[in-house]
Amino acid sequence: METNKQIESITIPYNKVPNENLQAELRHAMEVQFRHRFYNDQQFPFLQSLGIKNVLQAFGNEEIGFIGVLHLWWVNEDNGIVYDNPRKCPVKIKGIWKSEWLNDPKDAVAIAQKLEDGKPYDESKLLQIHQNHIKSIMEKRAKKEILNQMRKNHEEEEQMSEEIPENILWN
Repeated sequence: METNKQIESITIPYNKVPNENLQAELRHAMEVQFRHRFYNDQQFPFLQSLGIKNVLQAFGNEEIGFIGVLHLWWVNEDNGIVYDNPRKCPVKIKGIWKSEWLNDPKDAVAIAQKLEDGKPYDESKLLQIHQNHIKSIMEKRAKKEILNQMRKNHEEEEQMSEEIPENILWN
């Protein structure tokens, strides 16, 4: 299975790069903020069990330019962090999210392509199976609703015919 996905549009000028000191500071700040939002998300403790072990996020703006692409990946290792007041969480999280910064968005696309090609399943086929299943459920419900409506109309017609006497003289 080979897919050819391309970068459709990049609104941030990725060839415009801030100087190295500013870029390092911005990358550190962006990573801290991103990790904070990422770790506080309700879905966070469950990502690994859902098979989400890689996250790619690009950063930049029109003024500064392209800062880089942050690549986080899950590693099942002990992080060695001891918390004074551990947060109550329904799932015990063991492992860490390692990171790297990519300088070119094409590198991020290459990583995403490699991850996509390495999957043992085809997402488009799974999506098609899901859509077919939903379609069959909807068709069954529609048929059932039509039959119920026809039955109701038939019962109403029978009731109406019983109420009207057969020997009515119309003048």
